[in-house]
Amino acid sequence: MFRLMIADDEDAERMGINFLLNKFGYRFTIREASDGMEALRGLEDFPADILLTDVKMPFLDGIGLAAKVREKYPEIQIIFFSGYDDFEYVKQALSLQAVDYILKPVDPAEFQRVIGRAVKLLQEKETTVQNTGVLKSYVITRLLNQVSYEKLVQENGEGQLLFLKEYTRLILIEFEEDVFGNVISDIKAFCSLVKGAIPGSFDFLDLTPSQGVFFLKAENLEEKHVQELARCIHLIVGKEYQKKCYLAVSARIGEAEGIGNAYRQAEQNLEERFFYQDSYIYPRRSLEQTETEKISDGQLLQAIEKDVACHDSYSLRRNVEILLNVCRNNGFQSYIYTRFVCANLIKILAKELSGSGERLADLVERIYACSNFSGLEAEIWQVTRELEERFQTAEDSPKRTIAMVEQYIKEHYHEPLSLDLLAEKAFRTPHYLSSIFIQEKGIGINKYIKNVRMEKARELLKGTNMKISDICEQVGYGSVSYFCRSFRNEYGVTPEQYRH
Repeated sequence: MFRLMIADDEDAERMGINFLLNKFGYRFTIREASDGMEALRGLEDFPADILLTDVKMPFLDGIGLAAKVREKYPEIQIIFFSGYDDFEYVKQALSLQAVDYILKPVDPAEFQRVIGRAVKLLQEKETTVQNTGVLKSYVITRLLNQVSYEKLVQENGEGQLLFLKEYTRLILIEFEEDVFGNVISDIKAFCSLVKGAIPGSFDFLDLTPSQGVFFLKAENLEEKHVQELARCIHLIVGKEYQKKCYLAVSARIGEAEGIGNAYRQAEQNLEERFFYQDSYIYPRRSLEQTETEKISDGQLLQAIEKDVACHDSYSLRRNVEILLNVCRNNGFQSYIYTRFVCANLIKILAKELSGSGERLADLVERIYACSNFSGLEAEIWQVTRELEERFQTAEDSPKRTIAMVEQYIKEHYHEPLSLDLLAEKAFRTPHYLSSIFIQEKGIGINKYIKNVRMEKARELLKGTNMKISDICEQVGYGSVSYFCRSFRNEYGVTPEQYRH
């Protein structure tokens, strides 16, 4: 519903305008003002689409009001009405790009024509904005799904893709559960909420129910500044929605062709969150740079024990490397205690090796016999490599794990799904599953889940007469409007258009 502000110092005139609007069936949200200053103040919290103003008013006349409004709200439709048939007024109205100039007493037929014209202009603009928004979302979705920029140019023409050249950096936001479409159902309101934290304009696209991307347009943003923006977004989201989120910033985007690579880089940066329980912004500073950060050897050993139990070679190598870095930098401030920690590490690693009893005793003895840290380190990496080779057997191969996860998703796509749940079902750590899935399939698990759901939705739309709302529920979406928007972003048409 469009909004209309009526500015006139005579009550009878405002009542007459309201009467004519009702008579001709126009349904506006209306606010009235008795002078120009009141109207100007009112527009601050009532963003009207049409300003219908008298020319002669106290404090601030209609021409002065229109001049200020045009400067502050350039998109508003302005209509003057006045008892003065004066060419100077008309000329000023034209210079302010008014829709029209109506003389009092208002002729009903003329009034209907002028209001009708203003509404038509607004509807045409609304359609253009909607179509532009649909195209932008569809193009970005395809670009992030690794469709080449050249192919998109062939399909749409370079002129339609100029908006991509405005993006300078991106921020990836990811939740541990489905939030978009459920907790956050109004994307416009979400963007308005975080707008104060982001300098300049930006675009936002929710790729999946748990992942979205901010496309920043501001120039000269260094990575440290973008990380500060990400921290602000994290605080705002946590306070407003009480949901934990993680954010990753990309490097500078040089050309439109680099947007896909920037997104994949941000995804890779976000993979690090599985190693750090209380870090929410990535990329994170390296261990060598974090001199004041205290790392618990107990927590690291527990993490390594879990990696061994889950046969997670990716996380195992990373956690062993972190622990050895602490030892190498004398983080435990005692060579005796360092040997003790490494002996415990060897005990955890050797559990999975054949002949573990005798082998373990020999390994521990060699650890304590090492005269320098490099020898101790070599022993640990030797056992780690043996474990990695053992984890790559046919029974525990990444392909087998992925096949099992794919099968589970295809059988349970209508239920709530998450990386943690799938990792639990596959007896793997979330990081290991996420890493091998991207490596083997070329896309993340959340995107794969969305693909399965969208493909099933297409089957149901073409092969059944089910209602859109029923299909939405059948494929695991809780919100019909969010499902329709996601479908449109993916395929460029709404579910209803696809069906017909």
